[in-house]
Amino acid sequence: MLYKNFIDNTKIICKSGNGGHGCVNFLRTTKKIGKPNGGNGGNGGNIIFIGNKNIFNLYYLNKIKSFKAEDGYNGMKNCKTGKNGKDCIIYVPLYTEIYYSNKFNKNNNILIKYHKQKEYIIYGGKGGKGNNYYKNSYNQKTRKYSLGIKGTKLNIELKLNFKIDISILGLPNSGKTTLLSKITNNKKLIIDNYEYTTIIPNLGVYKNKYNNYLIIDIPAIKKKYSIGKRINKKYIKYIINNKIIIFVISIIKNIKEYNLQYNILINEIKYYNIKNNNIIIVITKYNNIRNKEILLLKNKFFKKKIKYFFFDYKKKINKLKKIIYNIIN
Repeated sequence: MLYKNFIDNTKIICKSGNGGHGCVNFLRTTKKIGKPNGGNGGNGGNIIFIGNKNIFNLYYLNKIKSFKAEDGYNGMKNCKTGKNGKDCIIYVPLYTEIYYSNKFNKNNNILIKYHKQKEYIIYGGKGGKGNNYYKNSYNQKTRKYSLGIKGTKLNIELKLNFKIDISILGLPNSGKTTLLSKITNNKKLIIDNYEYTTIIPNLGVYKNKYNNYLIIDIPAIKKKYSIGKRINKKYIKYIINNKIIIFVISIIKNIKEYNLQYNILINEIKYYNIKNNNIIIVITKYNNIRNKEILLLKNKFFKKKIKYFFFDYKKKINKLKKIIYNIIN
């Protein structure tokens, strides 16, 4: 799945459900009021976070912002307990960190690491007691009851701390997003002749029979900026521990463009001490280049012992996927 609205940090408001109130009621007889039979109120719903391996973004949480569990129902006559409120279940990506402070001013943080991992963040309010609960041998006709306890409201911050397997780097308008869409079998609207199509990271999933792998398309590296300023620092954390880095290099006029773009990309990852031997080079937009120049470039790859490079990757997409699979595993 491909995400064009990439959110890795958001704040939401969560409130658990209020407990239902206890009921005051008496058995009715033909002659007089009978014994108390008011039931207890139901408990309010809880706020529960569950990890989901098929979600890779906090976009929908950032859009909704506010979550509330259902209130418990009030107690009823004939000692019937009110129904518990429904829990509010919030699905989050794996490696989501949950930060919140409770009423005791104690800071808490929880990391969701596993699929279907369930964490109760806020418990619902307890239901109140009906008058049947308070009856005793001394007071058989009590009208005493209690109200349900109100739910808790918390401000919660969510941060993604997931592991990216593959990153795609390239200069503006080099074809990075197109490559991502091919690898992930997803279609995305590509804006032609617009230099900075990608302004926030695109996240995709490469799926095979055995596992899912996260691929990120980092916003384009700008030529004019000095080394260390071409990639936004907040995106570096997604590149550092990658198993594979794909350089997308477009050659429109001549093969000298390759040297320029390759040096920009390799110097940038060296500046951040990103050590990665598994670099795949994908050459795009080379239709106007003569066959002799393409052969010279291929020979250059062989001399420098560059293992993985692709020219017509669209026709060889299955081979590219196979190489990615072999490197990762």
